[in-house]
Amino acid sequence: MSPVDVLIIGAGPTGLVLALWLHSQGISIRIVDQSSGPARNSRALVVHARILELYRQLDLTDELLSHGYKLPASNIWINGQQSAHIPIGEFGIGLTPYPFLLSFPQDKHEEILEKRLNSQGIFVERRTKLEKFSDDGSRIIATLIDENKGTESICESRYIVGCDGARSTVRHSIGTKYEGDTYAPVFYIADVQTDGKDSPLYNGEAHLMFAEDKFNLVVPFAQEGRIRLIGTAMAKENENQSDMPNSHPELTLESVLPDIKKTTGLTVENTNWFSTYRCHHRVADNFRRGRAFLVGDAAHIHSPVGGQGMNTGIMDAINLAWKLASVIKQSSMTEDLKNQLLDSYESERRSFALSVVGATDHGFTILTNSGIFSHILRNWVIPYIAPIATRFQSTRTEIFRRGSQLICSYRDSPVNQPQIKGAVIQPGDRIPWAKTETSDNYSTLNGISWKMHVYGQQPHDLAAWCQKRNIELAVIDWEPKHGEVGLKKDVVYLLRPDHYVAGIFDEDIQSRVEDYFSSHGFGLNGV
Repeated sequence: MSPVDVLIIGAGPTGLVLALWLHSQGISIRIVDQSSGPARNSRALVVHARILELYRQLDLTDELLSHGYKLPASNIWINGQQSAHIPIGEFGIGLTPYPFLLSFPQDKHEEILEKRLNSQGIFVERRTKLEKFSDDGSRIIATLIDENKGTESICESRYIVGCDGARSTVRHSIGTKYEGDTYAPVFYIADVQTDGKDSPLYNGEAHLMFAEDKFNLVVPFAQEGRIRLIGTAMAKENENQSDMPNSHPELTLESVLPDIKKTTGLTVENTNWFSTYRCHHRVADNFRRGRAFLVGDAAHIHSPVGGQGMNTGIMDAINLAWKLASVIKQSSMTEDLKNQLLDSYESERRSFALSVVGATDHGFTILTNSGIFSHILRNWVIPYIAPIATRFQSTRTEIFRRGSQLICSYRDSPVNQPQIKGAVIQPGDRIPWAKTETSDNYSTLNGISWKMHVYGQQPHDLAAWCQKRNIELAVIDWEPKHGEVGLKKDVVYLLRPDHYVAGIFDEDIQSRVEDYFSSHGFGLNGV
């Protein structure tokens, strides 16, 4: 086959999103996967607000919303007694167009992504394995094994991206470390049908349940009677977790049904999927080496607390996609500037992955640790403090910002304009959402391109300048709401293709923006 720009290894959500975002920017790709078909079980269940915001770029958001389920509330139970009821349906009100948690199973999610990719004439090459690859500094030469035919072929590409999970072949090939630790508890996850119509758990809400230092989490699907069950079988304190395998055949659904019945009172009628494993928290030392990149679980893995894993991987893919597209399409960009831009993928996303791993590690330890401190937190502090704390909008806002990944910021990125003294919104921040009676600034964020936002009066001749250079300009009448979310009046916000602020300009706009583009090698052609 002819050489391609990017070879993508792995066709889970991260690989599919990377393929879609690259293809939509005119980048040629191949995407291969060892599996015989798309995912057949639900796996990751929560899609967060930041992903829904970015999915607007390719008009995917409404389709997910039409099939997903917005979780209205969460409940905490201690030894069979309800201790807290926390409405979460609009925790993020005012922060985003999507102020909720969307329950949407990964298999259906992948189905939508792959269907969109297929509609554009690109198909995942199934049962195709990456055997090895070499990087000669100017190209990747990969050996692929077609397991259907038992044949070997060579793929030449400019770059290779490992979206191939925690046991990534790409990561092993580049020799980067993947250090971290393994949690003590054996973790099980199941999608089941129940007959619990008379149960208080059968109310379309999430339920976190503690009993005898074990926990169960109940998360509803949109389908009536179908729920996700998550739980742990506590390990002994002296067990050597690092030597334990991921699979635990001794822990079956039948073996945990008594605990499920005791903790939840639910009777399982049918099981769609059941799996067990130990959870890990690990982050690769490098997300890039030469022309090879790591995305998603290949780069970082952590506990399932908060549903962060898939969402973080998708954010990786979107971050990398526009940067790869820029260096591929900008033939005049110097090697130094190409490397600066591509290195920013690791600096931006690895620091965020470390923060996610730290937060989920802390949460998972509280949920599963058998120590006295965690016992007190689970049984006394959380059930009584959480309902009180979440009555305050400031608390709800902070919880939602962190959980939904709206908090993600790249202020230290080398591709930013310098910080603005005294400004609330800085280069590297997500452009805040501001909807008023007359405008919605996010309505301008469709498509993958550089954009400019002005809130108030636009500088003279800016519209003509932007049109000539193929930069989308949105001029929005100033209203008090814009100041409330941290925006400044009559200044120009330059937005990267992933809708983070690249620079803020308040004088000599055209020349300063041109200096920004030329100093980073982007070129003013809408890349």
